[in-house]
Amino acid sequence: MLGVAVLAVFGNLSLNHRTEAQSDQSVIFSFLKNHPQLNLNLLAVSDTTTVLAKSDQLIASTQATASSIVLTSSTTESKTSEPMTILDDVIMKTNPADTQIVYHEGLTKYTVTPGDTISGIASSFGISPQTVMMENKMDETSILKPGQELTILPMTGITYTLKDGDTLEGILNKYKITEDDFLNANNLESFEDLNIGSVAVIPLEAVSLPNKPKPATQFANSSSGAVALKQAAVPAGFVGSELINFIWPTPAKTISQGYHSRHTGLDISDSRKEPIYASSDGFVEISGYQANGYGNTIVINHGNGFKTRYAHASELFVQAGDFVKQGQEIAKQGRTGRVRGVTGIHLHFEIIKNGVKVNPLAYVKP
Repeated sequence: MLGVAVLAVFGNLSLNHRTEAQSDQSVIFSFLKNHPQLNLNLLAVSDTTTVLAKSDQLIASTQATASSIVLTSSTTESKTSEPMTILDDVIMKTNPADTQIVYHEGLTKYTVTPGDTISGIASSFGISPQTVMMENKMDETSILKPGQELTILPMTGITYTLKDGDTLEGILNKYKITEDDFLNANNLESFEDLNIGSVAVIPLEAVSLPNKPKPATQFANSSSGAVALKQAAVPAGFVGSELINFIWPTPAKTISQGYHSRHTGLDISDSRKEPIYASSDGFVEISGYQANGYGNTIVINHGNGFKTRYAHASELFVQAGDFVKQGQEIAKQGRTGRVRGVTGIHLHFEIIKNGVKVNPLAYVKP
């Protein structure tokens, strides 16, 4: 009997101790719950905290730090003692809308990972691909690189940096948006909250990329060293060789531009003023500067419907009315006429058959 009595007394003492502990905990948390104003001084020193909500009752987190804790529902029981932080009678929790990668202007930094695409990144943030491209000075041809940092807007639109003299009315009229749209996009109560230099988000239904500026022309027209133009009619009875064969017209072998629909000849160059040879026997019909882009030119009639043209020469060694032999030096390469700037020294070589410019490579190889 005595043993039973002792056990009963010990059990009652243990129960009372646990009840008191629970009662103390209930008093602390009830006090904190009913006095949210204790958190007001926290707002003056932290951008990543919020006042304790009335629905927040217990502190329980394995991720609590010296400056923040996570709150859970009162229905959660914790069997082990978990860390909590109370600083200067203030209870804090992390605001999930605030992270270290969010700027005060509502912009987010995103680091590109392997496999990312502009459209995929834009989709994950709920904005248009054009918004990503515009903000990061990119276009459809841009290539993302892992580790590259992108600035992401909170919505489809653009950013605008306020300048001295800017007014709310002026911005609204310029971008055709409402005051509410502007203030909501920037989480503002008033336009006066912004300062010169502030970056504001301009919400738009769609973002149009600017047209690319036209690149500076790659070509230059030069009449320097122009030779007087001369023409001569083919002598009566001129037939030319019955069997015409052509040779490569210069020591240079590099074709810098081939034959195609918009370029009816071969550009041959090694950027030096190489000799130009007559590709076959014939009669010189044209010599001198042609203002249609060819510059200093020689045209040779080979008979049987064939002619050859040698354009952009720096010097001419024959003239209209001369007969030439295959392999004879008739000129030197140059860059007269319409050529690609100072590096445009080359020979433009054409073969013309019955008045039609044909691919020279069908008749001669380098």
